[in-house]
Amino acid sequence: MADEKMKELLEWRENVPSGRLLNPGLPPFDLLNASEWSVIDQAPGKLELMCDLPEVTLNPAGQLFGGFTAAYVDIASLYAAQSDVDGTPGFQSTINMRLDYFEAITESPFRISSEVIHRRGETRLVGCKMYQGEALAVYVLTTMRHQPLSEVF
Repeated sequence: MADEKMKELLEWRENVPSGRLLNPGLPPFDLLNASEWSVIDQAPGKLELMCDLPEVTLNPAGQLFGGFTAAYVDIASLYAAQSDVDGTPGFQSTINMRLDYFEAITESPFRISSEVIHRRGETRLVGCKMYQGEALAVYVLTTMRHQPLSEVF
């Protein structure tokens, strides 16, 4: 069973269309329409995205619901952290996340930038900024731990 799950995950990671972050097919990412996000810029430890804001992610006031904010950040942070790890493909586990909200996200698309700002062994501290237009809406620090796939399954 574990070998089959690993095979499916590795296949899912392959052949991502140019300008996209990931393929469709994983329900948490599909809920956020993540396969349609545009990669604006990327480098080892850095990632900038334009993200959709599906109706399902909004609170009654038409703003991005706080719990979904964390999901967007988690995806952007894990991909930035993964790009900073040499060697075996792995899985990023979120150890801690601190979110500071300054503005509501109400418009689609919106921009997210993530950058590894500190590393120690298999741990990465990722700074993530979410923008509504040009305004900084949310600032987040996320601590991510890299695990080889063999330790996950």
